Amino acid sequence: MNIISDSVLFENLVQLIPAGIFWKDKDRRFLGANQMFLDYYGLKSVEDIIGKNDEEMGWHIDPDPFRNIELKILSTGESVRDVPGECIVKGNLRKIKASKCPIYSNGEIVGLVGYFMDITAEIAERDRLAVLCQTDDLTGLLNRRAFSNIVLEYEKQYKEKNTDFALFMIDIDSFKSINDSYGHEYGNLVLKSTAKNLTMASADNSIAFRYGGDEFIVIHQLYSSSDIESLEKRIYRYIDSPLNIDGNNISIKASIGHAIYSETLSIDTLLELSDNRMYDVKKLHHRV
Repeated sequence: MNIISDSVLFENLVQLIPAGIFWKDKDRRFLGANQMFLDYYGLKSVEDIIGKNDEEMGWHIDPDPFRNIELKILSTGESVRDVPGECIVKGNLRKIKASKCPIYSNGEIVGLVGYFMDITAEIAERDRLAVLCQTDDLTGLLNRRAFSNIVLEYEKQYKEKNTDFALFMIDIDSFKSINDSYGHEYGNLVLKSTAKNLTMASADNSIAFRYGGDEFIVIHQLYSSSDIESLEKRIYRYIDSPLNIDGNNISIKASIGHAIYSETLSIDTLLELSDNRMYDVKKLHHRV
């Protein structure tokens, strides 16, 4: 019976595993790596890295997190798994996750071994899906789900720094009549146009959302008591303007109601109060 030595088994095993595997001495200098590691970094031979550390290879914009983790492993014997990081590969910045553990010999730590996997595409897809699930398909504005997350950040700022904010609820007047007169496709064009105008009105210091149907929301962090009136006037000016949509001249009007977080100290009540005030304005518009 043929006997397979541990060294032969190890050499074949590190080539089989679909990850970039490497091992280092107690000074964090490379002792070896598998072929996938070499191919990933575009290295011709393992001799290109032996005796060098990460800093000398210039793979990281900030090498400190990598160095600190490895020093901790070598001093405490603690292992790490799936630690995210970034590295420079063939002129591109790539995202990886790495796992590392100490190498023991006669009860003493003599080095470390680790492996990494490239997760750039995985993160890009995750980010793409995150954007899609928080973006309104029709208008491109942030949607109700995004609002639910972002408004919590504003609430956190109020609780931690007493920074107040206002919520504007905006509803297009007689939108049902627009759909009935011109059709739903035309109504969608009106919503897109309104979203575009609302984005311009919000400028750089407010966030606009399509909350649902023909309802929109703008959140604005308050720096001055005059902010509310000036922003409301700005929103009206951008939305209440004659438009030529698909060859038809139409005047879009909107009703706006606002509430301040410090009035309510509750997001649900903030929404309810601004919504009620918006409908009070809408009733006035119908009387005119």
